[in-house]
Amino acid sequence: MLDVLAADQPWEVPEEWLAGVRGQLRAWAEDSTSLRPPPGAFPDFVDGTPAAVWFTHQVAPLLTGWVPVLQGECADIAAELTRDFHRPSVRYGGAGHLVQVAATDWPLQAVAGARGLPEGGRQQALQLSRDVMSLFVDAPPMAARAQALTAVFDRVLGDRDATRAHCTADYETIVQHWRTGVLSNAERAVLPELAGTSSALQYSLETLRDAHDKLSAAVADDDARDFPHLLARLIRATGLGSQPPAVGQILGVAGWDVEHALAELRDGFDPHAWVARNTEWLARAVAQDQQVLARSWAAAATRVSVHLAGVLENGPWPDPEVPDLTAFFQLLDRERYTPIQLPSQEPDTSKYAEPLPEAQPATQELPEPAASDVPEEAMPAASEADESEALKPEAYIGAQAELEALIGLASVKDSVRRMVAEIKTNQRRRELGLPTQERARHMIFVGKPGTAKTTIARLLARIYKELDVLEKGHVVEVDRSDLVGSAVGQTAPMTAAKFREAIGGVLFVDEAYTLVPENTPGDFGLESIATLLKMMEDHRDDVVVIFAGYHREIQRLMESNTGLASRFPKLLSFSEYDTDQLVDIFALQARQKGIIHTNDVLAAVRRVIPPAPRGHSFGNGRFIRNMLEEAISNQATRLALRDPDSLTERDLRELLPEDIKPAASMRAEDYLFQKPGT
Repeated sequence: MLDVLAADQPWEVPEEWLAGVRGQLRAWAEDSTSLRPPPGAFPDFVDGTPAAVWFTHQVAPLLTGWVPVLQGECADIAAELTRDFHRPSVRYGGAGHLVQVAATDWPLQAVAGARGLPEGGRQQALQLSRDVMSLFVDAPPMAARAQALTAVFDRVLGDRDATRAHCTADYETIVQHWRTGVLSNAERAVLPELAGTSSALQYSLETLRDAHDKLSAAVADDDARDFPHLLARLIRATGLGSQPPAVGQILGVAGWDVEHALAELRDGFDPHAWVARNTEWLARAVAQDQQVLARSWAAAATRVSVHLAGVLENGPWPDPEVPDLTAFFQLLDRERYTPIQLPSQEPDTSKYAEPLPEAQPATQELPEPAASDVPEEAMPAASEADESEALKPEAYIGAQAELEALIGLASVKDSVRRMVAEIKTNQRRRELGLPTQERARHMIFVGKPGTAKTTIARLLARIYKELDVLEKGHVVEVDRSDLVGSAVGQTAPMTAAKFREAIGGVLFVDEAYTLVPENTPGDFGLESIATLLKMMEDHRDDVVVIFAGYHREIQRLMESNTGLASRFPKLLSFSEYDTDQLVDIFALQARQKGIIHTNDVLAAVRRVIPPAPRGHSFGNGRFIRNMLEEAISNQATRLALRDPDSLTERDLRELLPEDIKPAASMRAEDYLFQKPGT
């Protein structure tokens, strides 16, 4: 689990993603053409480690935000990714947290390291910077910043003059160019530090003012009533006696309000006592379901406090830490309500670690506080409003976060959110001894092929396991051939065996309408339906059965047996993807396979996708997967005509527009003359 404070919710780091990134790093290590520094250039790294691996280690935490705050088992995400090459003396994770400070030129570290190399080496460093950024475009807490930087590097590499400038100009000129001319306004919004420390401070102050206004409106803060009073307390808590000139310049006339607030604090201000009261305020916010606002406030306050304390210039870490992140992360653990201890007015400051050596980014790790009972007011009240908690972004963890990250499927995601809300509300009612409103959890999935019905079934199984609704959370996928026998007496045992295999998880029946073929009275499939209905009643809390198929055919199936409709109270309709979404799916699947491409390739993909309305059997996601596989095959055919020794890594990874053709097995024109679907 990786809890990025600036994100809406923690991110369960998928082992598949970690394995994919590690695999790419190993591939770079095995590539003899990879840019490598001289021995000993990277402390704590194995000699011979490619520059791309080192750069991945440097940028991984910084992609989560300007002054990122990381907590959880993968708090040291950089070491997690580069463990095959990195030998750190200290590892972070678990109950501790990590705060790191980003230099204003951090995306250019590889370019900076290659400044003494010839032009070819500097261009290689520029390319590896882009390739490393692209590793993180599918990681939720890092996606926006990674996508922005990938786009910037693509523009530079796609512009001959810009590329040459990066390969020949002095480094200071390159940095200045990035601060003034490389980023679009939208990219600056997610990468404010790249415009310099003043821009970063302005961004931090503005986000803190906005977060404080919103959180104070939702949960009154009597101690720091408005933003000037809050900033005055932050200034004093970080050891400053007056408002820094840079802050006054940014605030303008509002700086006078800060001066007046500072004057009120001349005598009797205890920073430790104020941090304790601040934590109590955040606890009230969490108890009142304002986790998102509290997270935004804490992230912004951390940025401002480390800036004010001079940490950006390798100054000492603020003591006390504002806010108390250890206590706050404990407050955010809403699932387990881990006991926390709010800080006393005179905390033991010896618990704070010393800042890391100057050669490393400024970091701090705090141990887990001593356990005590959770304040009663920090527990959520039981009411109908509890049902809305699962609809909020901060409730998404694990499989729910993966669901939210899928392309499209808006109505399906909304239905799942409501199912989760219903389950959580009933669980809370049961804890308080109130009557629950349980409904059967079996459901119908209707939609065309390739619209992620099986994917959603697998995610639902995992979500139900996370909610303790299902014991195992596995999926048993079957069709007619798995349930219906060819002779008398075979069907019932076959169906029962598959059902028992699914106990504790989900039984997913694909093309369920084939169990009862149209105009075929006496078909053995009727026996399978009867067996399923009986076992669904006997194991109603142990298995979720999902019937999937086309809408019209599923409707006919429901009408074939009067008991079916009542057993399946939920229907999720899967719309087919529009053209933009299909193009996005192609780009996503290409990234997952390590394939690179230009916008011209995506334009070619768009031309191959048949226009709507598409035929009844159009493959949607499957069509795109087959198109990508066909493109990779076409690329291989094209490259086979060249001398193998002349092929570079880019040649092997890059698709060209001429590689994009309809898959032979799923030609687009085949779908234009079929009967339209429902």
